[in-house]
Amino acid sequence: MDIKNLFKRLVGRGEDTAEPVQSGDYPMLYLDHQGHPSTGLDVQKVYLCLKAAEDGDLVLQSDLFTDMEERDGHLFAELSKRKRALLTLPFAVKPPKDATEAEITLAAEAEGWIRNLPGFSEMLIDMLDAIGHGFACVEIEWGQRGGLWMPVAFHKRPARAFTVAMYNHDDIRLNTGTNADGEPLWETGWIVHRHRAKSGPVAQSGLFRVLVWSYLFKNLSARDWAQFPEPLRPAVPHRQIRFEYG
Repeated sequence: MDIKNLFKRLVGRGEDTAEPVQSGDYPMLYLDHQGHPSTGLDVQKVYLCLKAAEDGDLVLQSDLFTDMEERDGHLFAELSKRKRALLTLPFAVKPPKDATEAEITLAAEAEGWIRNLPGFSEMLIDMLDAIGHGFACVEIEWGQRGGLWMPVAFHKRPARAFTVAMYNHDDIRLNTGTNADGEPLWETGWIVHRHRAKSGPVAQSGLFRVLVWSYLFKNLSARDWAQFPEPLRPAVPHRQIRFEYG
């Protein structure tokens, strides 16, 4: 973040203002559309997607994991059930132990601010994409309202928009396409949730790393069954097999 934006954030101005988001500097992030590696998926293709992620390129794996959730109804239903269960849990902002009156008042105000944030519930659900991918990043759009800086919008960014540092595969960075090592995330510009379904670097910690093999074999079987009735259609000549006696 440049000095001008940092100064604006710390000092602020009286009128209502909005601050640009980090990804706004890289329009290619929005022009680079998702691929669909699950089309014609086989063992070799899965291996290439997973191996690329282990080497720091998350794009193919992220696209494959997104396809899995969209195309497998059972997987989507189970994940959706767990995500939405989070919205039923209560939360509160608690003051510290032996808090002063000012701290108690501030904690109550902070809880009110959080409850009134636009899109807060949707942001919580978006963050739980980390269950499958191993991580999820939501960009915060800040705005000044009455002299107070507050989040005015949350923008979920797809996992394919990120990479990891070359020498630290747990350091999640913005994949701008202009730097092989990625762009470090602004400290106050993002909410990053990591979910370790299994041990390993961030690209290998998601639940879908394990489920991808079940997804593959289930879809191979479905593909075979879809091809089996093709010769039985009226417009296609039937195959006949004759067995000779003796």
